[in-house]
Amino acid sequence: MARKKRQAKKEMKVKINGKEQSLNEEVVIKDWSKAKKETAAAEDRLENDEFEWVLPNKNIPEVPEFQPVQGIPESIEQEKKPKINISKYLQTRISPNKKGLIISAILAVAIGLGFGLFVWKLVVNPESSTTLTDAAPAVPSEGKEKGAALTATMPDLSAAVVQGGAFSTEEAAESFSDKFTSQGLPSISLNVDEQQFLFIGVTEDLSTAKTWVEDYKASGIDVYAKEFSISENQIKVDSKIEAEWMTEAPKLFGILAKEAADARSSGQINKQVLQDSEITIKKFEDKNIQQKLAVDLRVQLEDTIKQLGAYSTSQNQESLTKAQQSLLNFLKAYYDGSKGPSV
Repeated sequence: MARKKRQAKKEMKVKINGKEQSLNEEVVIKDWSKAKKETAAAEDRLENDEFEWVLPNKNIPEVPEFQPVQGIPESIEQEKKPKINISKYLQTRISPNKKGLIISAILAVAIGLGFGLFVWKLVVNPESSTTLTDAAPAVPSEGKEKGAALTATMPDLSAAVVQGGAFSTEEAAESFSDKFTSQGLPSISLNVDEQQFLFIGVTEDLSTAKTWVEDYKASGIDVYAKEFSISENQIKVDSKIEAEWMTEAPKLFGILAKEAADARSSGQINKQVLQDSEITIKKFEDKNIQQKLAVDLRVQLEDTIKQLGAYSTSQNQESLTKAQQSLLNFLKAYYDGSKGPSV
């Protein structure tokens, strides 16, 4: 009954602005005694549910205490070696005569070395002594890649020429060149010192060139003979074989120019000379020479050999004239190449 009374509804009245207002509120009262009993029962269960740990009882043997053992000292007796007195040893081993001889030899060697060193310093100046060695020219490697510029030497070249005139302009030189060509004569024009030199013949000997001049003058052609020289120059090539060819080509030019002059004077051709020259050119031709100047020189020499061979068979003067034209073309190409940019 008491619980029901506590749970009974109570009515409260509140005045707001002079007016009474009713307020209904339900108050719930809980029985906490029951909750305490439940909590106590839960604690009893926890106490009854405790787990007891049981560990095995094993007998572990005790480790004996470590006792350091003292080492027994060993007595080592060192034998004392007797010291050798070198001076006394030498005195007993070397006789007085030998001792004097040894001292004399040592003094003689020392005096000789000292005197020799003194004379050497007076007479010889090591800084002024030089060793002369032949400086071998650097030869470019044949295995260089194509396009890599290598240096080659164009040797100086001298020849005897028959000159048909010197002109101030290229047009005037070409006009006279056409006149010589119409008469069946070879000709080239070179720009030398801002002048155009017109050549109609080339040989390796000045006396031979003068003989030709007499023949031309007898035919009414006014020409004269002179020496013509081309200076040595360094040029760029593409391979070692081309550098070697630039050295060999002027030699072949001199040989073939002499052979052409002999053919004109005697009408005879040395076929062995032509064969040897052809073999030399063939050796370089198989190496795939591609530099423009080197190729041009080779072509002119090959044509000279061809025309001289034809002349030896047919005795045709036209073949001899063509051989002269090829030699003149070689001279022009070599001259123009030597005037190119130096390395």
